[in-house]
Parts: sequence; C-alpha cells; structure tokens
Amino acid sequence: MHLNVSQLLKEPSGASREHEIDEQLPPMDGAGGRPVAGAVKLIRTDKGVWTSAELDTTAPSTCGRCLVEYLQTIHISIEEETVPLREADRSAGLPDDTTESLHIDADQILDLTEAVGQYIALNLPMKPICRPGCKGICPVCGSNLNELTCECDRVARVGPWDELLASVRTSNSPEEQSS
Repeated sequence: MHLNVSQLLKEPSGASREHEIDEQLPPMDGAGGRPVAGAVKLIRTDKGVWTSAELDTTAPSTCGRCLVEYLQTIHISIEEETVPLREADRSAGLPDDTTESLHIDADQILDLTEAVGQYIALNLPMKPICRPGCKGICPVCGSNLNELTCECDRVARVGPWDELLASVRTSNSPEEQSS
C-alpha cells in the first residue's frame, strides 16, 4: 500500500488528501495475502505528513474454546506522523530511521504496508472466540459441543485430597472447639 505524497509535501500545512484503500496485503507470517479496505486521510504538517486511517481486514484465528479455525474480523485505526528524511541529511550520511513503521522513502512514497501489518498484530484478540455463544469442547472426549451433544459423564469426582480437607474443616469448626 504505497501512496505518493510528493505533491502534498510541496503544499502548505493543513493541505490534505483522501484515499480509498482496497488492496491485498502481501503474505506475512506464513499467512496468505489478506484484503484490506478503508479510508486514509493524509494531512500536511509543518514537518511531514499526518496519516489517519480507518481500515478493516480479516486474519486467520483459532477459537480459544472449540479450536475451530475461522477468519477474525479486525478494525484498525492508524494515527501517526511521518517525517521525510531531508536531502541534506541524506548527503551528510545520516542513517535513515528504519525503526518506524510508517516512512516516506526518497521517492516521496508513503509505505503503509508495515504499519498495517503491525496494527493487525496489535489488534488480534488474546483469546479469540469464533462466536459469542461458543460452547467449547468436551473435557472428556474432546467433541466440539457446538456441533453435537456428547453423552460423557462430566460430574466432578471426589479427589484424593477431599477426605483430608473435610477432616480439617470439621476439626476447625466452632462446635468442636467449644467442647
């Protein structure tokens, strides 16, 4: 996702451009290219370009309850300023700051690809759920409870420490202490 900002950089502060994005991201992290769509607004600042973007995409995810793979819808908002490296800095041999996710290259092209990829990674849920009412899997047989109802016995059994805990509780009861 490359946007030419050469004309915008020649204009005074406050000048703006709006772009509609509907592109495929290049494959990242072993995943295939993802469609990204939304609006990008570029505003000229006194130092560079302010980027405001509202984008929607999807990412492959695995449900944290039932382990089904599905496409997670992701909405990202980008609000960042990018300052182009000046020609004087280039001729002086100063290094280009490549740690920023948004950058304007020597041809005055603003590359959003890396920033969008990073924002997608930041907006992935920590525990993705395929749908709000997901029932998960049976802890006994491993069946997906969204697809079928298994006949497994899921009643909690007496653990090896239950008898000991019961005796400790009864020995600390107020009735035994008063006798």
